[in-house]
Amino acid sequence: MKPIGIIIWTEKISNLLKFYEMIFESKVHKLKSTSAYFVYNNLRIYISEHSEVEGDSKDPNRMIINFETEDIEKEYKRLIAQGVKFIRKPEIEKWGGKVATLEDPDKNRINLIEQKK
Repeated sequence: MKPIGIIIWTEKISNLLKFYEMIFESKVHKLKSTSAYFVYNNLRIYISEHSEVEGDSKDPNRMIINFETEDIEKEYKRLIAQGVKFIRKPEIEKWGGKVATLEDPDKNRINLIEQKK
């Protein structure tokens, strides 16, 4: 098996579209009235409205999406300049790589990861 996609459920798709366009530095690949998806390194990331989802994530640590970057400091500065609030600045981990954590507008957690060089 291999992962082919991630679904991020939301109360209102418009809450997340611009944010993820900024994160991926690309427009949505396909947009419908209540769903959309991005293609990111052969992975489809869906954002879809769900009738049973309301407001912010109730437990943002339950699932965290990891995105690898070659230069975490550059990405951190780019996102900060666009108003993204980080809950953890880039830090070196015990295994030698760096991790920074942010939240999307629905309070879902995202890690930026730079592998050990």
